[in-house]
Amino acid sequence: MDLAAVATELYALPPGEFTSARNEKARAARSAGESLVAKQIGRLPKPSAAAWAANLLARHRPDEVDRVLDLGAELRTAQELLDSDTIRRLGPERQRLVTAVVREGRALARDFGGSVSEAAATDLEQTLRAAMADPDAAAAVRSGQLIRALASNGIDPVDLTDAVAVPGSLPEAAKQDALARTATADGARAASRDAEARRRAEAEREKERERDREHARAELAEAEQTASAAEAELADAEASAAEVTARQRDLTGQLAELKERLAALEGEVAAVEREAGYAERTRKLAARVAEQEQRAVRLARERLDRLS
Repeated sequence: MDLAAVATELYALPPGEFTSARNEKARAARSAGESLVAKQIGRLPKPSAAAWAANLLARHRPDEVDRVLDLGAELRTAQELLDSDTIRRLGPERQRLVTAVVREGRALARDFGGSVSEAAATDLEQTLRAAMADPDAAAAVRSGQLIRALASNGIDPVDLTDAVAVPGSLPEAAKQDALARTATADGARAASRDAEARRRAEAEREKERERDREHARAELAEAEQTASAAEAELADAEASAAEVTARQRDLTGQLAELKERLAALEGEVAAVEREAGYAERTRKLAARVAEQEQRAVRLARERLDRLS
């Protein structure tokens, strides 16, 4: 019976099932004549809540665990190369990814009938961060055999004492990680140089875009000034138009009044003309009568003169 395989299986079980399953595996090993393995299985300790959640992730969400640990390896390479831009770029991604995987670990624990408290979730996050910082800790997390949470101070190697159920089953992760990073260091440096060239080119493009933006802002300011002047002229024109319209209404009203007055005067003139015609006829008649009377007076005077 393979001790590492048995440990991996046991450490993914719900905490409430661990002891009985471990004892059953030990009995099975003894029955198979593997007394040493049986003793080793019987001595396997129950994992902490954080370690159990990390083991669940390693067993049921290995791709997500790999994403966290691969990002950690990329960060370690960037730190060795003093690639500050890559470190700044990956920092927020590390926080986002670790938070998401911790949340997934807590959900897995609920699915398997257990729970991860806030304190245990903090320990799980510290374990993932330690695995990102140290290749041996990463191998321990990948094994699915964690007994306790891990922690890193960011400087010293992570202490893995009594942290893994079967320490001898872990690969020489540090050596493998060193070889991998050595093989990729030159490529990383070249990539860093290429990135620097791209940054410079982008900086030049940004300067050009800034010049374009300045030109556009100047054009906008000029256009806004012109538009403001046009709006002022429009306001003046509208005020003048309103004044002329008011004056037109006033004159139109006066004209209407004058037309009414003219019509009235024309009526009065017609009446006066009729009265004048009548008066003229009366005058002429009176003139004839007066002439006749004057003639009668002359005749009477002549007659009187003749009689005298």
